[in-house]
Amino acid sequence: MKKYLTLAFSILLLGSCQKKETTIPETVPEIKNVTTTKSNNAGNCYKANMKGNIVELQLEALSKNTEGTLTYAFTGQAVSHGRFKGQWQKDLLIANYTFQSEGKIKELQVVFKLVKDQLVEGYGERAKNSTQFKDISKLSFNYNMPLKKVNCP
Repeated sequence: MKKYLTLAFSILLLGSCQKKETTIPETVPEIKNVTTTKSNNAGNCYKANMKGNIVELQLEALSKNTEGTLTYAFTGQAVSHGRFKGQWQKDLLIANYTFQSEGKIKELQVVFKLVKDQLVEGYGERAKNSTQFKDISKLSFNYNMPLKKVNCP
């Protein structure tokens, strides 16, 4: 079921977007070792909204180890909302996302690339019988649906 959910997300995101060339800057802003609190997190929320397909991510800490919340709300699919815990490796946030969807608790590895002030989600092959990516260095990134910085609710 996890593979099908991931495949559905990938197909929806990639299939509904036109391909566009994007240049990745050679230098990416370094994540500073700063912890934020709920009352002071105006710069740590990101959102993508493409034709009603929404992805929202809130970082609760801007340090090497980080965690937060992540929500996927795609038209015609069950909303998944949960928490992630992960680490920054250079410009990549590599995290395990634990969420509830269709009444079940699930876990899935997610990867986001920091490009300027945006997060871009990575997609790729999963290891056999696993929710983890087979090879993070071979991920494709969906630059057509970047998560842009927004004010936190």
